[in-house]
Amino acid sequence: MELTELKRNLFKIFGVENIESLKTAIYNCCIENDTEKFQQYMQQIAEPETDNMQKIFQYYLAERKSKKQDFTPKSLAKLIGKLCGNSETVIDMCSGTGALTIQKWSLDNSVKFELQEFDENVIPFLLFNVAVRNIDCTVYHMDVLQQEIYHTYSITPGEQFGIVKVV
Repeated sequence: MELTELKRNLFKIFGVENIESLKTAIYNCCIENDTEKFQQYMQQIAEPETDNMQKIFQYYLAERKSKKQDFTPKSLAKLIGKLCGNSETVIDMCSGTGALTIQKWSLDNSVKFELQEFDENVIPFLLFNVAVRNIDCTVYHMDVLQQEIYHTYSITPGEQFGIVKVV
């Protein structure tokens, strides 16, 4: 899906007119477990293993110069997902929008994940990505170097979508 079409579709689903409002609307959708919006989004995407939220965040919101934010291409994420082998739990440090997690999950959706991310601006996109895919995980908004946790979110599998709870 083309970036402008993806952005237009997301604006329509979330009833917003700009990127900053989109970030807030996505966060609220996750915290409220708005399955209607989850469903509308999933009907728009062709491949659940493709991280469309990464495209939106990277192009419109990433601080590539000041924070050196860049994101993992799908091909590399898929390779790393295969290389990390079999495990009951996978830790994804600096998880961004969840590209590595999505690729590992697409190989084995029984794995539990611990996701760690410092940038509060990407957290809504990460929460949304794991919730719409019904991924069993804990998301830590944290400084991985200092081991300081700011917020914790639990996503437990639901009937169709993950259930997001602030811990």
